[in-house]
Amino acid sequence: MDIINPGKEYALANFGETGGTQVVRFTSKDSAGKFTSGTTNEEIVNMMIDRMYALNKQNFSPENQCTILLLKNIRQLQKKRLSRKVDKVIKYQSLNGEH
Repeated sequence: MDIINPGKEYALANFGETGGTQVVRFTSKDSAGKFTSGTTNEEIVNMMIDRMYALNKQNFSPENQCTILLLKNIRQLQKKRLSRKVDKVIKYQSLNGEH
């Protein structure tokens, strides 16, 4: 993994290829407060859960099953975090008369 822009953009090495990479970009706000396109933590976690289910279906392992459970816990924590962030924005907007 190469960090292109910390917390926002990464180059992930392709397995078995010398020099081959895939770029993953996360959504973020630019200096004007507008969102730039990209994926989210939640999408990455959902992708990993799906992948681990597929791998486990091919060849069950307790490590895969444990990974699925841990990823589901991560998904719950991310949902809780997002809910708290949304609540803060709503509270801020109501205190400042914004709609």
